[in-house]
Amino acid sequence: MKKFNIRKVLDGLKEASSSSSSSTPSVQVGPQENNLIQETLQSEHFQLCKTVRHGFPHQPSSMAFDPVQKILAIGTQSGALRLFGRPGVECYCQHESGAAVIQLQFLINEGALVSALADDSVHLWNLRQKRPAVLHSLKFNRERITFCHLPFQSKWLYIGTERGNIHIVNVESFMLSGYVIMWNKAIELSSKTHPGPVVHISDNPMDEGKLIIGFESGIVVLWDLKSKKADYRYTYDEVGKSH
Repeated sequence: MKKFNIRKVLDGLKEASSSSSSSTPSVQVGPQENNLIQETLQSEHFQLCKTVRHGFPHQPSSMAFDPVQKILAIGTQSGALRLFGRPGVECYCQHESGAAVIQLQFLINEGALVSALADDSVHLWNLRQKRPAVLHSLKFNRERITFCHLPFQSKWLYIGTERGNIHIVNVESFMLSGYVIMWNKAIELSSKTHPGPVVHISDNPMDEGKLIIGFESGIVVLWDLKSKKADYRYTYDEVGKSH
């Protein structure tokens, strides 16, 4: 019977382990794996995006200020809306139509803003949330908007048009009122000449029932909202403007 030598087996295992530890394994990269490494950057590796807006808005067209909450709103010809608060605090919004912002009116100390656009639309913005959003919108189809006025702490927005008429909008529901100040009733009844577009509207701070209406032709009318007639009319030779 042949004897089993355990010493020879152990010596063989030691030689095998020493030879394997001394040798360094080599990894060969095939041609397909080598092609996965692209050293040349291409256009599809990049994406252009806007990360920050800084400075005064481009092509500003209107501006409004809330003296209580200290907020400045600036509208642009591209329909953009920038809101500025204390230093370092600002917000950017965009009207979907992209039409120029022709006028802005704050609801003083109520966190709301009315914007009138060149496409004859009026929008009510809610500023009492992290991201301002449009609450209501109203579109004029037959008349072009030329001037808007919102008296302090009033729920009535007065909108003058190119035809010389003034429409009244309820700010809470953002719906048109049935009350319309027609141009032919505001001027002298004996006059048949059109006074031109409405270029100015302002209220009497001592009497909320009185409105001053200015027309492009230079006619200025003091209108009584309750009696629905003009109290006084003034005529100037120069073209009426509002600043």
